[in-house]
Amino acid sequence: MVALVQGFGFSVSIVLTAIVNYAYYILFVLIIAWILISWFPNYPSNTFLQRIYDLVGNVVDPIMRPIRRLIPPLSLGGMALDLSPMIALFALSVGRQLLLVMIAGFVKPVAG
Repeated sequence: MVALVQGFGFSVSIVLTAIVNYAYYILFVLIIAWILISWFPNYPSNTFLQRIYDLVGNVVDPIMRPIRRLIPPLSLGGMALDLSPMIALFALSVGRQLLLVMIAGFVKPVAG
């Protein structure tokens, strides 16, 4: 794999960094979309919007469910404040930084 990637002029660390960054931004956008979708609780009647709703829910719900079990939404009178998206975005950001540090510190010196 290393020889194949380097044969095309790429270094392994650059490819891994790009994968980590793309995954981070995709999850970030999906969590933000999930937040916006949650403001409109009615299930969309359009087939295209239903597929988007289902896709976002299928990706984000497994991330949010464990966080919600640990920290349930705060009850503020007649409203509830769900902190799970903020915690997920913070954890996602920390995880991205840790992965980038590991790539720069361990993979780059070994594989280039």
